[in-house]
Amino acid sequence: MSTDKERHPDPGKSGQGDDAERRAAEKYISDLFARGQAVFEGEEPTPGTTHVVKREDDGRLTVRRLRFSS
Repeated sequence: MSTDKERHPDPGKSGQGDDAERRAAEKYISDLFARGQAVFEGEEPTPGTTHVVKREDDGRLTVRRLRFSS
């Protein structure tokens, strides 16, 4: 007989939720770069830049909004 925990595993432990979240974040950042709305931290923003992307020590990318597009 299986327990309730076996039928409904914790999504945080399986890594599937984390993986989907990571892929969504990567797609969002990729789309910002494709539209010319993002630069990496330390680069000169253009008039169309709305976000700055920073690579953290652990390899994650974080996004900071500079301004809204006009």
